[in-house]
Amino acid sequence: MTTIRNIEKKCSVCTKTSEQPLIGSTSTLYYPDLDLRPSEMYRNSMFAWLDECPHCGYVAKNIENELKTPEILKSKNYQTCEDNDFKSKLAKRFYKHYLISKAEKNHELEFNSLLHCAWSCDDNNDKELSQKIRKMALKIIDKLIKENKDKNELLLIKADLLRRTLQFDKVINEFKDIKLEKSIENKIIAFQIELSEKKDSECHTLKEIEEIKY
Repeated sequence: MTTIRNIEKKCSVCTKTSEQPLIGSTSTLYYPDLDLRPSEMYRNSMFAWLDECPHCGYVAKNIENELKTPEILKSKNYQTCEDNDFKSKLAKRFYKHYLISKAEKNHELEFNSLLHCAWSCDDNNDKELSQKIRKMALKIIDKLIKENKDKNELLLIKADLLRRTLQFDKVINEFKDIKLEKSIENKIIAFQIELSEKKDSECHTLKEIEEIKY
């Protein structure tokens, strides 16, 4: 089960206090999605993955940490999420964290914030924006793959991002000759190619891999 408790935190930007959710414990019961989004119950704790100051709008993993670019909070792009009409407050929160991460040139946080924003769009049946956000994430992931020694997980996520944004030919052409270290990783790639050949852009889970014999 997941346990959440509220704790009082002092925002490093506006110095005002507010209650923020803190994950005490959680677990996963089933298989993750192909982009490695965790299963229940952890996936239901997304609302607690980031703090958001209700006074000044600062979004961070911990609002007590210093913001190097506080001027961004007053910008129109930040306050309107660059005019993206998200259906959920959670998607807006992750997008704002992306904008802060971008301003601070933290590519890893940029990417993760966009990926989590896309997941929130999925949960609210916001297909158009979920595809747009995934395309934005794709522009960052190649940088991370070059910088990261443990790139296999990123390659698996990239294959799913391409397929979920209808770029089926890219999945097939870019991944058909890739061989990774682990058997399960190669099975995931093979499954992504199979789905792309069928022009299937829906969400799938790792459970389906175990049910398929290659």
